[in-house]
Amino acid sequence: MNNEEIKLFYLGKKVLFPHCTISVSLKKSKLSSGLSAGDKIIVFPTRYFFDILFLRRRISTLAEIVEVEHTESHIRLQLKGLARVRVSKARGLHLARYNIIEPDIEANKNSRIAKELRIKAQELIFIINVNESDRLIELINYLVDVSQITDFVGNYFVLDYTLREELLNETDVYNRSIKVLKKLQELIEKISIKKD
Repeated sequence: MNNEEIKLFYLGKKVLFPHCTISVSLKKSKLSSGLSAGDKIIVFPTRYFFDILFLRRRISTLAEIVEVEHTESHIRLQLKGLARVRVSKARGLHLARYNIIEPDIEANKNSRIAKELRIKAQELIFIINVNESDRLIELINYLVDVSQITDFVGNYFVLDYTLREELLNETDVYNRSIKVLKKLQELIEKISIKKD
């Protein structure tokens, strides 16, 4: 268990994956007022109020605040996901201790799966053909392990909130990669049919 007690925030219908970034807007409050760049916080995806009851069973993301922007009534945060964590102890609704969930080393370094994920993701990007396609294809080549690739795909190509949450909660790297490969294939087939 990490002895550090840090602030916990709930993301309404948003998922922050490790190795990815997200912008969020929070109402100004005692809890959010002291936040600054460099602080670490835990973010927990929620759909309904009662999701809070399952805090310890589900996965959260340890995040670093990259940028803070203050407006009159809100604070906008740019967050970078650092790792999957499980809340081990909560104090009230907004303070928690956590355990980092380390990915399985063997599954994470599986070069066959990493190569297959890269190829499918690059194929999808090529089919979509947006202005940033070349940059995204090149970026995927720099991702080192299976966990990073699955998180990248989950963040940029999975729009369905339920599946995004499922991918975040899947701690087994191999199982997560199989789900991502299946989703990539579905997207490739769907877009190919539309283009024909």
